[in-house]
Amino acid sequence: MKTIISALTVCWLGILAVAAQQSSAFKIGVLSDIHFMAPELLDKPGKAFDNYIIHDRKLLEQSPELLDSAVHVLIQEQPEFVFICGDLTKDGEKISHRYVADHYLKQLRENGCRVFVVPGNHDVNNPHAVIFEGDTVRRTETVTPDEFARIYKDYGYGEALARDPHSLSYTARLDSHTWLLAIDACKYEENDFDNNVCVTGGRIKPETMEFIRRQVEEARRQHCRIVTMMHHGIVEHWKWQGKVMKDYLIDDWKSHAREFGKLGLRVVFTGHFHAQDITAFGKGNRCVYDVETGSTVSFPQPVRIVTCCYPELNIRTRCVEHLSGVNTLNELSIRYARSGIQTIISDMLPASIPYDIRQQAGSTLSKAYVAHLKGDEKMPDSYKSELKKSCRSLRRYSWKYAFALKVLGKSFFHDLTPADNDIVLKLNK
Repeated sequence: MKTIISALTVCWLGILAVAAQQSSAFKIGVLSDIHFMAPELLDKPGKAFDNYIIHDRKLLEQSPELLDSAVHVLIQEQPEFVFICGDLTKDGEKISHRYVADHYLKQLRENGCRVFVVPGNHDVNNPHAVIFEGDTVRRTETVTPDEFARIYKDYGYGEALARDPHSLSYTARLDSHTWLLAIDACKYEENDFDNNVCVTGGRIKPETMEFIRRQVEEARRQHCRIVTMMHHGIVEHWKWQGKVMKDYLIDDWKSHAREFGKLGLRVVFTGHFHAQDITAFGKGNRCVYDVETGSTVSFPQPVRIVTCCYPELNIRTRCVEHLSGVNTLNELSIRYARSGIQTIISDMLPASIPYDIRQQAGSTLSKAYVAHLKGDEKMPDSYKSELKKSCRSLRRYSWKYAFALKVLGKSFFHDLTPADNDIVLKLNK
């Protein structure tokens, strides 16, 4: 009888443990690409800053107010955890990092949120860290990897379970059943101050991949699941992205996505491309979801709210809606996004192509780009006609560029599964 009672007790305790693991719910707030620009960096407005902005798609001057609004959204939602998936600063300026940590993240922490960060390609060892002085710029202090970890010691690095000695990757315990794996895939060691080059692309070093494998093994030993974040994408978010804009994905993304699936790293929160988009790679219990979050300085200024009640993740989207002195934030940020893409495309096309044709191509592509930023994109019939017309006009001067416009215009508007903004991911399938 004692043996039966003992066995039943063990069985009952085991059932209770499993039930607790499945039912323990917590909430995560996710931001990415906040690109905070310290006000002191714009010492004097002028040509230098204007030239920077005209080829950019970010509301940098408004970044303090936009981040403040995003923080207030998070405080309203009261998540236990906040993940920030890289590109915390305009260009890795130490003064900008200090602002982010000492004011905004501190505010979240004081309101009960545990905040975790990981660097983006703009954040460390960046030669583009400058002060704008009218028509000229002068360099200001950026941060080393060690300085980044020190500044954010209260936001992941100081409470890490383990740190990768080869990168700024780490693990942290969220609760008794869940770990965070924060992966640094940036190439800041390759940045070149002499030639003013900041590398956009990303990769997971072999040594870092070994660190990841060891952490997964240890988490399994402790019967813990892992949720992952990284700046660069691990899965294509639109067809041809890996060929046309490969710097927005880690190098050799397919093989890494396959291994992540085998390791059970099912959900990776990412950023980098500034789009609100979710995509998947693989099947069954090896399917990996890349949950990309848009930027607070780009349309539509999103904040993700994720309720984790394993095996389900309930994901919804809120957006910053107001900016002082602006009637409609959406209109301003859409205009910034469209004009930035239009300028880039117009400048990229050869000068031998008439200006109005280049402008038409840029305008057409910018509409698809904005749709992709918002997520859950659907191509209207009017856009199909516009794209066809723009490609036909461009083809008279360049078959190659007309083909590229067609591919990008269709790809940005073709939303890969699953839904992007509001969705329940079921990880037991």
